[in-house]
Amino acid sequence: MLIKSESVKGELERMRREMDRIWDRFSRESSAHEQHWNPSLDLVETEASLVAEVEVPGINPDDINISVTADMLTVTGEKKQETGEQGKHYHFKERAYGRFSRSIPLPTAVNPDRVEARYKDGILTITMGKSGAAKSKRIEVKTV
Repeated sequence: MLIKSESVKGELERMRREMDRIWDRFSRESSAHEQHWNPSLDLVETEASLVAEVEVPGINPDDINISVTADMLTVTGEKKQETGEQGKHYHFKERAYGRFSRSIPLPTAVNPDRVEARYKDGILTITMGKSGAAKSKRIEVKTV
């Protein structure tokens, strides 16, 4: 059986158009629903505290909630999608929107009364003072 290259090219072009149509439909439907996303987070330990740095660009600090127990940090919030103008057609739409929630176990106990949070340039910095029992203390070895 002989297959003409013109028919193969035509079939591939038809398949490409169909995939484009399906992808456009998927993009419209998924952007219409709220998505769940997780911001990146770093946790650093110093002698006196644990410091969490959370990437939350484009989020109003009033839309962020932080709760801390002795052994758990929870950060929740929402990145609200800007309402689109009529007549806009997106060529790419990669940014994530919607609610997020991050709960991470803390490697050492902290004092929930000694927690501070700052927001600058899209980074939320949460400083949590270690509880007295969790702080390390250098013990000097004495010679006798």
